Amino acid sequence: MTRFALGLVGVLAFSTVSLAGPGELFAEKEKDFGISPKGTVLVHYFRFTNTTKETITLGQPRVSCGCVTPALTSNRVAPGETAAVIAYMDTKRIPHAGITKTVLVYVPFQGPQFEEVALKVTTVTRDDLMMSPDTLAFGNVVKGKGATVSTKVTFTSDPKWTVNKATSTGGFVNVEAKLASHSGSIVTYDITATLDKECPAGNWTSDVLLDTSNAAVAKLRIPVTVNVTVAVAALPERVSFGDVKMGAATAEQKVTIQGSTPFKILEIKGADDQLTVKVEKDSAKPVHTVVIAANPTATGGFTRSVEIVTDNKDQPTVIVPVTAKVVSK
Repeated sequence: MTRFALGLVGVLAFSTVSLAGPGELFAEKEKDFGISPKGTVLVHYFRFTNTTKETITLGQPRVSCGCVTPALTSNRVAPGETAAVIAYMDTKRIPHAGITKTVLVYVPFQGPQFEEVALKVTTVTRDDLMMSPDTLAFGNVVKGKGATVSTKVTFTSDPKWTVNKATSTGGFVNVEAKLASHSGSIVTYDITATLDKECPAGNWTSDVLLDTSNAAVAKLRIPVTVNVTVAVAALPERVSFGDVKMGAATAEQKVTIQGSTPFKILEIKGADDQLTVKVEKDSAKPVHTVVIAANPTATGGFTRSVEIVTDNKDQPTVIVPVTAKVVSK
């Protein structure tokens, strides 16, 4: 299994300092979906991040064909924030199967400088190809649990059709193809994807690629989606006090410990005479508030690791790193 290119809905960059235009935000401005069954909705995220010192403002995108609906994850992207232009291509609205359909998505960047960026999506739909469902969607999966999903791929115009190879574009997903049925010219394969238990938390996308024996559908793409969640999460995940004056008033921060079901906090580890942690341990509830307070006694770097022990079987411990820079008065 290849480790891993499941794409977190994330970002790529440009800089106005180097006089790069908004068009250079995108590592890719074209997406070829390849062969797709007639009736599916194809989705692609064109991603970027704002690495400039100014807020980027985007207008409403327009398209060259009504078979594509554009959307923005945000129309104002502050410095350091991430965003994406999403293209939803509804193949039911493509009038003719068997021909290449290319649609342009025009994205107006209105500030800090104006430029309209053209993004391109392409596919060829086929009436003799079916996928049910058309996405390998794991849904929400608790980290460490793993999961399995499957789809059926049917080709109706080649009695000798075979799926010769099934691969994933990213790791943490194993894929297997098995012949399910063969009746005349109609051939159906079961495609099964298994999510590795070690897949990290996050909202991930990937593709399963099928190499087949028919040149007209030589390579087929099946989207993979999964949202891996943790049973118990700390928000924020780490505590940074920044500059702390030695001998000054104790610095405090609150951390929310949240679970998918009610749980108890059994024990706190990592506290000492320079770091205190306060939490109510008596009751089981889905959300707990932990107060972490630092009172360092020496200048320089200050690092600690707070371990929160819970009775949640799926995630018995949560680690919260704590850092500060201690300066003299």
